[in-house]
Amino acid sequence: MLKKTLILSLLFAFICFHSFSQDGKLEKAKKSLKKTNSSGRAGTISAKISNSTSTTRNNNASAIENPFARIIWYVAVYTVYGAVFESPWEMEGRMSTAEIANYPYKEAKHGNFIYTDSTNYNITRFDVYNHFLVESKNLHGNDFGVDFRFLKRFALDINYTTFSEKINGNRDAFNMFSTLLKYHRIRTQRFDAWFGLGVRRIFNDVNETRFLIGFGGEIFIAKPISLVASHKWATVNSQSVRNTKLLLKYNINNYRIAAGYGGYKLGVSKINAFSIGVEASF
Repeated sequence: MLKKTLILSLLFAFICFHSFSQDGKLEKAKKSLKKTNSSGRAGTISAKISNSTSTTRNNNASAIENPFARIIWYVAVYTVYGAVFESPWEMEGRMSTAEIANYPYKEAKHGNFIYTDSTNYNITRFDVYNHFLVESKNLHGNDFGVDFRFLKRFALDINYTTFSEKINGNRDAFNMFSTLLKYHRIRTQRFDAWFGLGVRRIFNDVNETRFLIGFGGEIFIAKPISLVASHKWATVNSQSVRNTKLLLKYNINNYRIAAGYGGYKLGVSKINAFSIGVEASF
């Protein structure tokens, strides 16, 4: 009798554990990102923001009417503009007129930008990339995108990321689309860095679109090696959806092999994946 009771207890515990462990990382991520009922609180916050905005607008208007305050305002705006986009002393430097290189390391000491007075360089460039993401034999993904560079300093990064996870014989998926307008703030021949604003769309059972912020850069160590890092994040229903890349690239003419780390925070779930892929410039 005791033996039967022990067997039944172990069987019950196994069934409970099996049922509890059915949710994988992707399912937990989607559950944490789904919209909750917070309309009352949202209404209160909206009212507070409206009142605060009105008060701030009135204060700003009265401050700008003051000549001394107006001077301080203009200096502050000019300083912020110089720090974010371009300072006066940079306008006379080589970085201000840096051209988009046809592809990295077209010349031994030049990366994504090159200092030249020639007109033989591209005014636009398409960088296409596809990276495979592997965390385990049950969880993997793919990161595909196009980075369109234009007007020497700008780029439009369009990206689609998908994850697939096998849990108890079933497949689960998590997909998201991102578009980011980037401004390349630093444009030297060995190093460039950018920041950007855009939107991120989460599909599947979440179906939410949110504001996206990102920054990154690439350093060209020595031909044919370069190192790139980037971080993008959005907030969906009070949960973070962010990703970090740290990749080592091997450049072969206008093609590249990239390998390294791809980290993702999808709501409550964290994915630390090995990333490997190929890239091309046109």
